[in-house]
Amino acid sequence: MKDYHFENDDKEFDTTIRLDHINEKVKELEQNQTDEDDLGDKDDFLNAFESEKFEDPLPVQPAEEPVTFVTREPKKQPVYDGGQPPMPPKETDEEDEPFWNKKTIGLITIAALVVLGICFGLVKMLFFSNPLDKAAEAAPMLVTEVLNGEELLVYDINETKQRTVNLTPETVVYNEDEVQIQPDIIQMGDVLMIQMDQDGEFAVTISYDESIKKEEITGLKADTSAKELQGEDRSFAYDKKTIFIYDGEEIRPEDIESCDVLEISGIGDVVWSVKVVEYHGYITVENAQNIKNGTFTLDEEEPVPLSDVEKIALKEGTHSITIKGDNIESRTDSVLVQAGETTVYDLSKAQQKMGVLAINANVSDYKLYINGALVDSTKPSVLPFGEYDVVILKNGYKEWSQRVTLNQDAVSVSAQLEAEEQLATVVVNCNEEDAKVFINGEEKGTAPLQVTLPYGTYEVEVFKDGFTSYHQTVQIESTVVHISATLG
Repeated sequence: MKDYHFENDDKEFDTTIRLDHINEKVKELEQNQTDEDDLGDKDDFLNAFESEKFEDPLPVQPAEEPVTFVTREPKKQPVYDGGQPPMPPKETDEEDEPFWNKKTIGLITIAALVVLGICFGLVKMLFFSNPLDKAAEAAPMLVTEVLNGEELLVYDINETKQRTVNLTPETVVYNEDEVQIQPDIIQMGDVLMIQMDQDGEFAVTISYDESIKKEEITGLKADTSAKELQGEDRSFAYDKKTIFIYDGEEIRPEDIESCDVLEISGIGDVVWSVKVVEYHGYITVENAQNIKNGTFTLDEEEPVPLSDVEKIALKEGTHSITIKGDNIESRTDSVLVQAGETTVYDLSKAQQKMGVLAINANVSDYKLYINGALVDSTKPSVLPFGEYDVVILKNGYKEWSQRVTLNQDAVSVSAQLEAEEQLATVVVNCNEEDAKVFINGEEKGTAPLQVTLPYGTYEVEVFKDGFTSYHQTVQIESTVVHISATLG
């Protein structure tokens, strides 16, 4: 029997099918049909033909003469009950599929790739891993001394021991807002979460983490025997290693007065750092014996016998003192108390001339310092005649200072504060490496790039040969700005 070679869509010879196979299928269909169906289902033959399992096709033999296709009129087929002819019988003598088929080879290939990937990962982890990838977990530490920009002495709270922490250019420092900052911001008394490398040699990350409890509070006094900071309604335990600091210098716990404003930092239920934000001074009263039945009133507190007043601890700043007695006119004076110093209120000089110093500034909500002491900026200060150093501070403005002479009943001073330049960190990223970054026409480097710029409007351009450039006008008005450039 001759072979027929069917052509594919490209007019080339394709799979070879022997004619005797086709004839056998046709006969088989004819035997399974009855005389009631003239034509039968047009898809039966194709379904049966496709179900036939062919082995490898026979090799194509060159034709000695042109091949013509033989067509056969389909025999009318009977209609069966139910509308469908019975399915042709399945062959039961099919040969088993060989083991080395496409499916087996594919599965073996996939398994080999998986094994290869696992081996590659192990080799990379063992021999090419970055030491930073093996960093230990972050631990709370108290900074006891800053030696230089590259070394800290700390107390490891978990390990309960002193240790040295080395910083490297790769060490990353974050503030409370998780913004990266410079390491030189770290000070003695800071409680930090420090992540060391696996060998404990240098710091990987340092952060003022939210797990560190920080609070500004007043009204506390240290009980050194119980190691507690005690207030009227709250108490805080501290450790023998806890640091107490004022103005960058270490002080004793018993030096703290209840009028002080403290910034406490702790881990869990223990305070490890106490920084005095506003420290106290003292007032002593002299020559009170000349006043009969004298009373002493401080600010808006209840009057106390003048004879009981010796030395009073007060928050730094201006305080009001009212003195009454049977043999004197009632008088109220404003007394300036400076942190860490004692102010003498001498009643023998009760008739000393006093004047009012009023500050008129072009800004509001500023801090006013007179002779270094913080005073109430919302009202004039009553001071003895003399000379005073006046300083005004406000965020976003330059410091204003002036020496003022108070030699009359009232002196008014005008303060004009100048806005200082605000800087922002600008981070430029690009989808293509080594793309050049220009800001206002000036080349700043290649992306990724981080620069510091004053607040304002800038033209940012990113170039790379072979790509469409990126251009954008950027308004900088926050401390950190991210720019993502996409080159086409």
